[in-house]
Amino acid sequence: MKNKKIWISVLNQGDIKIELAALLHDLPFQNKYDVMITYPNDKPISNNRNKIVQDFLAHKDYDYLLMIDDDIIPPENILNLADFQKDIISALTFMYQQNTVAPLVLKKNREVSYNIEDFKGYEGLIEVDTVVTGCVMLSRKVLETIKAPFADVFDEDGIRKYGLDIAFGQRAKKAGFKIYCNLDYPCGHKVQMDLKTIYSALLK
Repeated sequence: MKNKKIWISVLNQGDIKIELAALLHDLPFQNKYDVMITYPNDKPISNNRNKIVQDFLAHKDYDYLLMIDDDIIPPENILNLADFQKDIISALTFMYQQNTVAPLVLKKNREVSYNIEDFKGYEGLIEVDTVVTGCVMLSRKVLETIKAPFADVFDEDGIRKYGLDIAFGQRAKKAGFKIYCNLDYPCGHKVQMDLKTIYSALLK
């Protein structure tokens, strides 16, 4: 059986975290998968992601697209996400807001917005309503099905209603795809912080 082929795109603006660079150096030597690593840096972000999709689709022998943001540090076994054979599967990523660190596992609520899901007590693969795209693996099937997958959604007044991540999840669900996050694959997220902000958080 031939190795799965994974197209890896590291979205960046010329600054890739050193921990991520070290991981990317090692990935081709794991030998379980055939990989191609690219470093697209176009703007705006929607243009960059959609151009990545088109580059991936043009290379028809690749099975999965793995997109990684330049400040995300995936675990060493991140390529194993391909073994789950899901059309949309993300690693577990985190964000810092309102003086707290929150996991980006999202569920739709009754108001048609999205809340961070409480996944305590869970492990492994869980189905979610949408995922963020800081570290996400997508099958060729889903990208062949959804035209221009990464675009914001605006209301009638031109105000952004949903960003790229949630909008992609909505398009994918509408097209009949299930979306997963694997809690066993936590990623580092290297962000610049104001020491005053950290100090304020510690006082809470």
